[in-house]
Amino acid sequence: MTDYPSISVVIPSYNQGQFIGETIQSVIDQQYPNLEILVLDGGSTDNTVEVIEQYIDRLTYWHSKKDKGQADAINQGMRLSSGEIVCWLNSDDMYLPGTLLEIGQRFRGLTDQNYVIYGDTQFLYEERRPRGARKVQYAAPYDPLMLAYYDYIAQPSAFWTRKLWEETGELDLRYHYVLDWEWFLRAGKIAQFEYVPKLYSIYRIHTSHKSSSGGIRRKQEVLDVVKTYASEYWIDLYQEVDRCYPTFKPWLKRLRKLGIPHQEWLLSQFVPALRSKLQHVQDLSKVLAMYA
Repeated sequence: MTDYPSISVVIPSYNQGQFIGETIQSVIDQQYPNLEILVLDGGSTDNTVEVIEQYIDRLTYWHSKKDKGQADAINQGMRLSSGEIVCWLNSDDMYLPGTLLEIGQRFRGLTDQNYVIYGDTQFLYEERRPRGARKVQYAAPYDPLMLAYYDYIAQPSAFWTRKLWEETGELDLRYHYVLDWEWFLRAGKIAQFEYVPKLYSIYRIHTSHKSSSGGIRRKQEVLDVVKTYASEYWIDLYQEVDRCYPTFKPWLKRLRKLGIPHQEWLLSQFVPALRSKLQHVQDLSKVLAMYA
């Protein structure tokens, strides 16, 4: 198994002590023969450090000190790593068994190219639904036009060559919520993307989950990326949804609570200004998903 390409897994962390042990263990359990694990903790104030210390002999590198946020932690980890294949796994997510062995096999002969391989992810809900409730987030075959307005790549199930990371550049520190999406869009200018319809990771949803609690700042970041990369149609639609949201929010909450189908079509009927912007009713669901 010495011909497997080396893989570096960077784990950014901050106050996820209740989950990070499972995250690290899921990487160790891959039993990948040529593996680096780097944990970059931003100075957690919970029990994160105590958990990390239980795995010191299995880590290539770790620290716990203040940083400039998740993007900065990941960038630091990438600079310290040496793997031919690189990725990051957030400290509340996990890899499914056998993921890295398959990824290593798929990257044989591709490490000198600008290449991305990505798959699907299993959602794990800790709260709001019955604990342990799950659903699958299916990605989609690579479509650069769609990626400009809708992030369908499941980040914990994505892996790429070091060559691509170095040629694309590091994560943009301006972004706290859409850092992965914006990086994939930049990488798409020079990379080949391969979608594998297979589950590679578990994406945990909980009350302190960052992506679902971003509020206004997350919306601002999403809109900034859309304005930079998407067409005028999508820019107008995102802006109109943002403007009309206070109007249709009560309707949306009722429809979702009642489980009524065709919610996007009904919403468009309630808000004529929004309906006039839509080319396809399904477009509204993508905007709502991105705005979380």
